[in-house]
Amino acid sequence: MSDSVRIAVIGSGPSGLSCAAHAAELNVPHVLFEAEEHPSHTIFRYQKGKHVMAEPGILPLRSPITFAAGKREAVLGKWDEEIAKYKVNIRNRAAVTSITGSKGAFEIKTAAGETHLAEHVVLCIGLQGNIRKLGVPGEDLERVQYQLDDPAEYIGETIVVVGAGDAGIENALALAENNRVILINRVDEFPRVKQGNMDLVTAAIRDDRMECRFGTTALEVKATDADGKPLCFVAQTPQGIENIACDRVIARLGAIPARKLVESFGVQFPNATMEAVPQVSATYESNVPGLYIIGALGGYPLIKQAMNQGYEVVEYIQGNIVEPADEPLLKDKFRNFTGAKNVADALALI
Repeated sequence: MSDSVRIAVIGSGPSGLSCAAHAAELNVPHVLFEAEEHPSHTIFRYQKGKHVMAEPGILPLRSPITFAAGKREAVLGKWDEEIAKYKVNIRNRAAVTSITGSKGAFEIKTAAGETHLAEHVVLCIGLQGNIRKLGVPGEDLERVQYQLDDPAEYIGETIVVVGAGDAGIENALALAENNRVILINRVDEFPRVKQGNMDLVTAAIRDDRMECRFGTTALEVKATDADGKPLCFVAQTPQGIENIACDRVIARLGAIPARKLVESFGVQFPNATMEAVPQVSATYESNVPGLYIIGALGGYPLIKQAMNQGYEVVEYIQGNIVEPADEPLLKDKFRNFTGAKNVADALALI
């Protein structure tokens, strides 16, 4: 059993790195647990050469860990430098399996059988450990995949990309350079994507560099040798059922919280829907006193937002009052909002 630290951070994504680095720069005793052999596993798994966006652009960044838009490799390299600079106490290959105890005396156990003590716990595990699958027969066939590491590995293939969020669009655009790509979009537009990606994908479809099936959903994926292709992607389109012969299917459908694990820590969810996220206070504290939730698990998936929360939660734990980074922006937005005395009132009314 290790000595007790003031703050134990679970997960080394953007929010966890920012939290641990701020604790380190304040000389607050801390430990950062990461299940993988390297930090920031979600970004590490981005496709090679992916441009990581720093949105929203108007939101200021408050974190000892720097972040600017750039290639995946550059972002990760800079973060590695800063982990060393601040002497972040990171433990790789330390998957947390249980959290028990209470505020001031939490007991954290890892898959390796280690036990650690902490006064406060900050949960930053994100969502990517629970990838959402197709939910149809054939979803686990060999050439059905839910991750794209290097688009350059595929040349001259017919590839069905399912999911028209940012990840799906970025994969489709990269693959379309050397392959026939068919993007499956369950709606008739691109409501959930960043403007830059929307501009690129609409141009690619317009210029016939990529196909898109709008209003379309998956029915089944079958192993076959029809048309010389190993798979048949069966789709429900507005015109009826379409059988698309293809070499592989890449589904980018997002992820859901590791609900069973999080609930085992005592954290409650507001309802039973798969997309539900735990409710937290204005200072990110969950229903378990002393256990805080930030980043994507708390409903804030943008990197810059998550990093700001990492900084702020350390300040809250230290007993300091910190105005959220977006408070001035929201004050300006809500200045003419009838019946609201402050930002909190306006948000509550909305």
